[in-house]
Amino acid sequence: MDSSECSTSTLPPPWVILGRVARVEHDSVEEPGELSVELALPPGISILTVPRSLHPNPNYADADKHPYVVAADPAAGLLLLHVSEWPFIGFDLDKDPVGALLVARGFLPADPAAGRDAHVAAAARVPDRARSGLRRISSIQNIGLVSLPGSGGADYVVAELRLDGADVDTATLFSFRSGSDGWVEKELSCPSMHFGRRMWSSSHDVIAHDGKLWWVNLMWGLLVCDPFADEPALRYIKLPDSIGDVRKVVDPPSTESNRMVGVSNGKLLFVEMAREVVDPVEETVVVVQSLRFDRSSGEPWWDWMSATSLGVIWASRGYKAARMPYREVPVLALVHPHDPDVVYFFLKECLFGFDLIMNRVTEFVHKPALVEVVAGTRRPPPISWRYIVAWVLPPSLANAHDNLMDEDKDRAYPVKEPGFDVEEALRLGMKAALAMDDETLKSEVYMFKGVEASRDHGEVDSRRHRPRFNFRLPDEQAEADVREVLARSQKRKI
Repeated sequence: MDSSECSTSTLPPPWVILGRVARVEHDSVEEPGELSVELALPPGISILTVPRSLHPNPNYADADKHPYVVAADPAAGLLLLHVSEWPFIGFDLDKDPVGALLVARGFLPADPAAGRDAHVAAAARVPDRARSGLRRISSIQNIGLVSLPGSGGADYVVAELRLDGADVDTATLFSFRSGSDGWVEKELSCPSMHFGRRMWSSSHDVIAHDGKLWWVNLMWGLLVCDPFADEPALRYIKLPDSIGDVRKVVDPPSTESNRMVGVSNGKLLFVEMAREVVDPVEETVVVVQSLRFDRSSGEPWWDWMSATSLGVIWASRGYKAARMPYREVPVLALVHPHDPDVVYFFLKECLFGFDLIMNRVTEFVHKPALVEVVAGTRRPPPISWRYIVAWVLPPSLANAHDNLMDEDKDRAYPVKEPGFDVEEALRLGMKAALAMDDETLKSEVYMFKGVEASRDHGEVDSRRHRPRFNFRLPDEQAEADVREVLARSQKRKI
């Protein structure tokens, strides 16, 4: 195997930003169309098209205009959609939504020779729970999709978790497994929570990670279980404490605008945007923390990974070059599925990615091509991560992604920061590290990892955090620091 093959095999799988709100194709039951996807390179928006024949009442003239992607399984390229019927829409966050669930899988690339002019997928209807005598879906916010590890998406579970009430120590798990006849209802013991169960009225999101489902309440924490287990057991994980000791506020104040949970590089992340009440808006902090587990005790803890402030974002060269609004508070959109330091934001009519460590805009697009929500019984929720999802493409669409890269090499999306050479910075950093004595280098490594060594036992207590290196400097100060590192290295003849 040559070096090029070796390096290619280690590349992470391609991904796209998928719009959760889909388009509708007006086909017919007699000549049904296929569920298809139009791919675009990030930060462009990829869009699904759902044929009307897949709706509950396909012959009805006013079928659901806005099917909605409820969940995506990053391990197998599966998608879970909710479709409804007039006057309701798939993008319906109310209780007891009307409609049906579809699982999209088995994506095939466009192949005109085979009669496929678009990237298409098979759509499997999830059985209606009412037919099994079970309670209807409480909310699409409580529904998740996960595939069995190693099955390639052939074996999957769709599940809903309901907490039975503040005075009851049980929860109900409704699950449908592919290949089965219908839904199964199981009663689970509900773990104790520091705030009391009455506060968990509903989940905000359900995420597939590590072969499990994670129900997310952005105020209180996570509930996780393995739906493939013969006896599923719930575990509660508290969210990290708020930054600082004073209550935090941001504008806009919506929980979905300033908090989200995502998966990146195999890690479950909590992203928060907040500031102290007394602080000016430019000191609003964006923080990414990663969920980890103690090797000996198995206890969960949150590792501080990266952070920056809105003031730094606004002052960055790429932000200014993109001419985005100054002193406008953005909204959290998603986290890069392969780089946990890169967070995407919505801001007015813009979508942009920002590297919280290198303090630079990575990508930018004006007026992303989201499907506009124009129907339903109420106004759609404000823009947030609810409108897009990071979708890791199944292997069958990898070549289609590569073709997009070849066709779009000169696109204007990336924003390159002038005057900053990442390779040069890494080289200088290595020189600085080699110039340190052992104890200094060890101390700096511990500081960078956010941990502190125990003097008594010589072990690392991961839960005692220290400040990291200050990578969040203005451009001029950062360049001055690099020059100083180079000067010191040259003096020590490294």
